[in-house]
Amino acid sequence: MTRPALLPVLSLLAGLCHPLAATAQSEHTGAAEAVTMADVEEAYRRGDYGAARAGLATLADDTGSALAQYRYGRILVEGRGGPMDPIGAVPWLERAVAQNHAPAATLLARIILSDIEGLPRDAARAATLLQRAATRGDAEAQYLLGILLRAGDGVALDAEAAFNWFLAAAEQDHAEAQIAVAQAFSEGTGTAADPGAALDWLRRAADRGAMQAQLTLAQAYASGQGAPQDSERAVAWYRRAADAGHPVAQRALGTAYLLGDGVPQDADEALRWLTEAATAGDGGAMFNLGQAYANGQGLPRDHEQAFYWISRAEAHALPRAATRLGQLYEAGLGVEADMSRAIELYRKGLQTGDRPAALELGRLAGTGALDGRLAPHRAVPWAVAAIAAGDGEAEVWLTAQAEAGVVPAQAAMADLVLAREGGAEAGADWLRKAAENGSVAAQERLGRLHMSGEFGIAQDYVAAHTWLNLAGASGRKTAREARALVAELMTPEEVAEAQEAARAYREAETDRVPGGAETE
Repeated sequence: MTRPALLPVLSLLAGLCHPLAATAQSEHTGAAEAVTMADVEEAYRRGDYGAARAGLATLADDTGSALAQYRYGRILVEGRGGPMDPIGAVPWLERAVAQNHAPAATLLARIILSDIEGLPRDAARAATLLQRAATRGDAEAQYLLGILLRAGDGVALDAEAAFNWFLAAAEQDHAEAQIAVAQAFSEGTGTAADPGAALDWLRRAADRGAMQAQLTLAQAYASGQGAPQDSERAVAWYRRAADAGHPVAQRALGTAYLLGDGVPQDADEALRWLTEAATAGDGGAMFNLGQAYANGQGLPRDHEQAFYWISRAEAHALPRAATRLGQLYEAGLGVEADMSRAIELYRKGLQTGDRPAALELGRLAGTGALDGRLAPHRAVPWAVAAIAAGDGEAEVWLTAQAEAGVVPAQAAMADLVLAREGGAEAGADWLRKAAENGSVAAQERLGRLHMSGEFGIAQDYVAAHTWLNLAGASGRKTAREARALVAELMTPEEVAEAQEAARAYREAETDRVPGGAETE
């Protein structure tokens, strides 16, 4: 279940437990006897948070003022003038809530939603507290209540009610609520979809300085999704978020200067913004810097700098960085050439779904660079990807492996050749070889082709039943379903013949030594 986003300070509180009695006693003892709220506010102004905390401890205890109790609870939560003590804040906030203090209810709700050690999370209680504060007009409570309703967290899921609370907070200029309203209008969640209204609310939040709104608005203008495409406006909003310290915006702004997209090309500005984002830990900025140095695009070509930044991006788990780093290791650019390391990085990129990694591995298979390093059947899907991209050497390699009896290569050759004009006979031959050598996928496909009579393969229900029976016995549900369909078109004698053929195949199968394992 999705949980509401809480104040960053509260996410740091887990495990910090300071007994309230000891806290209050020590702070009360050190406070002036005739302390007033004016004294506390003066202490705040001069940055003397220790005095402010001690003064609030006295006022909260002696006067019973809901405001003093709330402010004391808040200073404990914030950790000003002493350690953070959210659990110690709870009793004081409870006392303020009992006096109908809305901000105290909101802060208490935040605390009990924060998974603090020693304080069980209670979304239902938080929702009750937020309802009380929200109905009294507290914008923060309205926003948080909307989050709970939107997620069905502690309350019944109600997208329409969530939208109404978001709207109430947004109309009070609550920036996060304005973003939530924009999202609701964009997605049509809890209200009718209205792209124009979504853009208006996003602008309002961005104008109030909400970095996430500024970034989202910039991305909308950059992509033309949700706003008219306008690279200059995109850059303007990226700049505002970048100036506020948002790494993704800094990366986007630096890349814009690198490419001259929406701004004049400027290597110094590109380097400044990309370096700021990279220093802040943004893997995309590290990668863009590395690419710029590697390609000499906007920055002087420098393979050592390219290797440095791309290796940092790879260490930050950026998927495409592993493949690019592998290319540097293979070519020996900025680092000593190391084919084993390159292959390792290509395979790592492949695991993250980076398609160029498969093309690189397929290319290496075609050149023979993988021979002796990996079993041939492992490289078959990579070779197929490279062939689809027009790599002739990869096709020569795949053909050689199929002829050598590597079963996955035979199945792949069947698919490849059958898809080509005039390849029916040769493709069917490869498919039959793969099926006979134990490829379950080939057995099912051959069975289906015998059902339909496509690609020049004779329509033969007995053969279809035989191959589908074999594939089904290996666990393929779709093959068993197809076998049941073809059985309805056969006589009992034909079914018996097919079953006998499958049984004979299985008995002979133990005598076969396939040329490679099948990968599904």
